[in-house]
Amino acid sequence: MKAQATNKIRNVVLVSHGNAGKTTLLEAILFKKKIISRMGRVEDGNTVSDYQPEEKNRKFSVSLSIIPVEHNGVKINFLDTPGYADFVGEVLSGIRAAENAIMLINATSGIEIQTKKYWKFLENENKPRVIFVNKVDIEGVDIDHIVNVLREYFGPKAIPINYPIFEGGKFVKVDSVFSNAKLENFKHELMEIAAESDDVLLEKYLGGEELTQEEINNGLKSAYTKGTLFPILFGSATTLIGLDELLNFVTDVMMNPEELGEVTGINPNTKEQETRKISVNESLSAFVFKTLSDPYVGKLSFAKVYSGILKSNSTVYNSSKGILEKTGQIVFMMGATQEPVDEVIAGDIAVITKLTATQTNDTLCDKDSPIEFPKIEFPEPMLTRAMRPKTKTDEDRMSIGLSKITEEDPTVKISKNLETKEQLISGIGETHLSVIMEKLSGRYGVNIELTVPKVPYRETITTKVKVEGKYKKQTGGHGQYGHCFLEVEPLERGKEYSFESRIFGGAIPKQYIPAVEKGVKEAMEEGILAGYPVTDIGVAVVDGSYHPVDSSELAFKIAGSMALKKALEQGNSILLEPIEKVVVIVDEQYMGDVIGDLNAKRGRVLGMKSEGGKQIIEAYVPLAEMLNYANDLNSITQGTGEFKMEHSHYEPVPPKIAEKIIQEAQHNKKETEE
Repeated sequence: MKAQATNKIRNVVLVSHGNAGKTTLLEAILFKKKIISRMGRVEDGNTVSDYQPEEKNRKFSVSLSIIPVEHNGVKINFLDTPGYADFVGEVLSGIRAAENAIMLINATSGIEIQTKKYWKFLENENKPRVIFVNKVDIEGVDIDHIVNVLREYFGPKAIPINYPIFEGGKFVKVDSVFSNAKLENFKHELMEIAAESDDVLLEKYLGGEELTQEEINNGLKSAYTKGTLFPILFGSATTLIGLDELLNFVTDVMMNPEELGEVTGINPNTKEQETRKISVNESLSAFVFKTLSDPYVGKLSFAKVYSGILKSNSTVYNSSKGILEKTGQIVFMMGATQEPVDEVIAGDIAVITKLTATQTNDTLCDKDSPIEFPKIEFPEPMLTRAMRPKTKTDEDRMSIGLSKITEEDPTVKISKNLETKEQLISGIGETHLSVIMEKLSGRYGVNIELTVPKVPYRETITTKVKVEGKYKKQTGGHGQYGHCFLEVEPLERGKEYSFESRIFGGAIPKQYIPAVEKGVKEAMEEGILAGYPVTDIGVAVVDGSYHPVDSSELAFKIAGSMALKKALEQGNSILLEPIEKVVVIVDEQYMGDVIGDLNAKRGRVLGMKSEGGKQIIEAYVPLAEMLNYANDLNSITQGTGEFKMEHSHYEPVPPKIAEKIIQEAQHNKKETEE
């Protein structure tokens, strides 16, 4: 579906809490426009928008999809986004690509958790937005109450422009507030807002003159674009009532890309600010807001063309990577269906096939006129799990599958803990990670078991000791002889390790000192309490002896290792645990419960402050207590809380907890040996 001109395009992102009916609304629009002959159902897994296997299986959206529709000679690109919090990255991608937004409200539920969160996203991006109250046909819906709730939360800018009409308790149509005398109060408010959008209109209105319908419409369009009006519309996707009015609003009132004027970026060569007018007459610039890795088609790069014309099978410059890329066939997508096109004009959205290096957040442009657009700021993952491939085949395929997944989803991070030797995957939440495992299995045949990660404990000593290590072995020929005395002392936390030689008079020849240190380091790899690495110790070689024939580097390495093990036994070894610097962002109503929970996790609250209507709590918390914190915080804050954490330092483990850790380690070692 090719757009004829930039001003004949509307890009609209649909956002809402889960189960408000975004996918069903688009299915209803496709049916009403006779693009499909039968409406699918999310519950049956047969909608156009939810086409991925994971969506069909789970009966809800997990990925952004594009549904283009033509109405009144205008191409509307609807961007359907998931409502569940775990897939917030898809929502942010959709918001970036659209000039307009529709916030769906479930008439039976009102304002919900993700409603607030996604409204804030739209607010931060200054997106003009409309509120569409869906499921009005459900019995028992109190429209007046819903309107009051919406206006209380969104403020006086939220005003109905149409209203549901019921006959015999049944939802039959929506009436414009300008044609229904019972809705005079809303009409009056809308006329005031329309008048305030333009000085000439305001003067006319205050002078008592009647505004024409055209003046009102122009004034409301201006108010919507400026964000001084959040129109409320009503309807029902399942009965198709209110859909014509919504589509007319999209084409008549919502912004076309040209009305945005221009977009701003940075010239990657000069680092100076650069602008592009949204026009086909400007040089090419496009932004990749989403990537999809299809095992059959390959990489699909979803791009918003800001200026110029993007052509199939052409060469473009990736200013984010500083390389030239050859585009494959460009397609318009409707769900999973692809329509090949030769070119895409400024303002439109399309999918580029076969780009090699380009990723989400990259800018494509002409090399002679480079620009790089700001990147989408995706949230950091909050839940980490260890991955265990189920078979050797899974292990061999795992890295390829994971690289495809991370390319597609910027909210996924893969890492390796060098101390615990575990491969880790981090995501937004349990459902997010579960869907990723499903994708790995279904697309790439990789089956992985997720487990709670091991905690990288460490061991150290608390008392300074002097120990002897002596290795003597006599065989038929040359023997082995190495002998050293070490002084080992605890260091300040975080100093990790130091080594020095205080040998005088040649008690140990210089060439054997490095061997002693090598033996010490090898012995530090596994402590005596629970087998964790040893840290924060200072070692000094102070004395020893050697044999002119039997001494060797190997003998002194063994002697150094023996001495260090004795030091750990005699130096009152203790366990150390990693402490995380945690920053929790919550609504004020949950602050007390969150602080109580952090205290229960052996946390130490460092401070609190208020910022942007949220409470920010900083604390030190042991990593062992934070492994399931994403789930705990969601439970306490009903999904509204966020947190970040980074490693800070190590501290001694409390004795009772240390005892359990040591017992468990000994049990595991025994099982392994058996």
